[in-house]
Amino acid sequence: MARIRKQGGATVADRLAELYAPQVEQFGIILEETGDALIGAVSDERARARVAVYRLEGLCVVTSHRIEVKCDMAFHERSVPGLCVCTLSADSLSLCPVAQPIRARRAGNVAVFGHGDEPQQCVLHAGEVHDATSVTFLPEWFSRLDARERRSAWELIEEPGSACDGELACVLDRRLCTMTPLFGGKFLDGSSALRGAERAARTAIAWFEERSRAERAAGTREQARLVRTAKRFIALHLDRALTLDELSRELLTSRTRLCAAFRQETGESLGAYVRRFKMERACRLLERGGLNVSEVGHCVGYPRASSFTVAFESAYGIPPSAWRD
Repeated sequence: MARIRKQGGATVADRLAELYAPQVEQFGIILEETGDALIGAVSDERARARVAVYRLEGLCVVTSHRIEVKCDMAFHERSVPGLCVCTLSADSLSLCPVAQPIRARRAGNVAVFGHGDEPQQCVLHAGEVHDATSVTFLPEWFSRLDARERRSAWELIEEPGSACDGELACVLDRRLCTMTPLFGGKFLDGSSALRGAERAARTAIAWFEERSRAERAAGTREQARLVRTAKRFIALHLDRALTLDELSRELLTSRTRLCAAFRQETGESLGAYVRRFKMERACRLLERGGLNVSEVGHCVGYPRASSFTVAFESAYGIPPSAWRD
């Protein structure tokens, strides 16, 4: 099914496998061929997991999984450069390299982003449910696009990732879910899966083009990119006690410019956004259970339980233990 080509000493099939094999191996899942798909499942003391994978013409991987985590565990992913479009549960979206919404839906959160080649490490917590269906195209696929789409695809993967909303999110969620037997779809042959993956990717590229045109027309293109980069950095480093000076240094800009851009784009101060985002994430962690108050505080950047409790009471009027109860 995959056409094997060498690039830099690694076959394209090798690079495609980087997008799913490490995750599958960590759970001890054995993938078996079912038609043009690879299917596997496992249930042990760590997790209950099901996975389905399509490897398509050496260009693309479609992966879907449901992982119900039973105990805290370290988790790592490897990656290769490419374009990813995915629909995720709230727990999976929180690990995704995109500008995070304040309130994620329980399911059907759609994200579009460019894969890098850096490994990622995180901790999966007991009680989390990681549902995801993703389409990832290697850059070789871009040669199938016309010149405008190809240019937009390269721009998109170099942009900060975004969580989509509105009608676009509904359309992409439906299209992606129909491609997998895990979430209401059916087994597809390779050509059907590739056509579905291409439709999803082209829809995302068209959305990116429209957004870029609107931002350029309004003269806010660079400002909007800076704010998306800031939101993504905050989400990926939520366990740190970030200061505005540190954040501006990380983003290679001035504190004044960053704060002004953030307020103009969102109508909210950057400091208020960080506090609100931390508290919303803390509420989800408390709601899910499995972590005590001190551990939840650590997850959102409060090394001392007392300082987390003060911040939580300031936001909601009650201590975190009472909120959970």
